[in-house]
Amino acid sequence: MKRIYFIVLAALVIIYMIVSIRKNKLSVTNSFFWILFCICMLVLSIFPKSLDWLAKLVGITYPPALFLTIAAVILFILNFIHSKKIEVLNKKVTDLAQELSVVKEKVNEKK
Repeated sequence: MKRIYFIVLAALVIIYMIVSIRKNKLSVTNSFFWILFCICMLVLSIFPKSLDWLAKLVGITYPPALFLTIAAVILFILNFIHSKKIEVLNKKVTDLAQELSVVKEKVNEKK
């Protein structure tokens, strides 16, 4: 019964992401990891023993530890990607502020 809840939850989140992308509320690049995570959640819900198999393959004796490790790695990657985007946007804001001040100075000189 619990599996059905996780399957429905994963499917609903995937549908929500697709609808958000279609309505241009979220870009494909920003939603890529979320959709990938939901697909993984869907696969793990349908085939719960696959996590045990993957943990044995990697050499981890406690399968939930593998899941938490993968989740932490994904969060670190998302954090890094967003930090890069913030840095690019900060540079753009600084450049725009400098250009605006130059334009304002030129307008003031003409007056």
